[in-house]
Amino acid sequence: MEQISLTAQPRNEIGKGHAGRMRAAGSVPAILYGPSIKGAVALKLNGKELGKVLHTAAGGNVLVSLLIEGDKTARMAMFKELTRHPLKGSIEHVDLMEILMDHKIVVEVPLHVIGKAVGIAYGGIVTQELRRLKVECLPTQIPDSIDVDVTPLNVGFSLHVKDLILAEGLKAVGDLDATIVSVVAPTDEVAPKTAEEVEAELAKSFEEKEEAGKKEEEK
Repeated sequence: MEQISLTAQPRNEIGKGHAGRMRAAGSVPAILYGPSIKGAVALKLNGKELGKVLHTAAGGNVLVSLLIEGDKTARMAMFKELTRHPLKGSIEHVDLMEILMDHKIVVEVPLHVIGKAVGIAYGGIVTQELRRLKVECLPTQIPDSIDVDVTPLNVGFSLHVKDLILAEGLKAVGDLDATIVSVVAPTDEVAPKTAEEVEAELAKSFEEKEEAGKKEEEK
């Protein structure tokens, strides 16, 4: 489980006007929630530092050692929500959740399909229906991803959440009968082509005709 450090400053002013001035100065408004906090704590983060941290984190579950100016010790937290500008893509606001290292939490973990299903040899098609799984565990036990081995699956068979063998300390949360991945039989029906596929075929046809014309001129 990746762990990063981040510094923050408390802020007293709130509102769109103040937040806009903060962003113009290179800072990002943030809110910290948690079991030991009454209500919430308004913070200010350094935009450049936050950008580097998020780039390193690659968008996954990350433990944040958050040192707030004026505090003697850092708090452990996790990113709960990032709000970005719809056009620029820049970070507009951050929600952080304080966590206790000896208390279990529920997080979503990516599911990574591995192996080659035996059903592929009979024309089967592997379809993944669930890409993230909610698990309950201690903060230090959060995995980067969970492998789902599809090797034994034949045509017509599926793998469900309850079939997963999770690492010690992990507990699946939610519908245990939910299907993660299936191997389905191929269908004879031809799916209608999308506008993008039609456009790509037309472009390819034009290029082929143009190339044939050039070769004819060279003769």
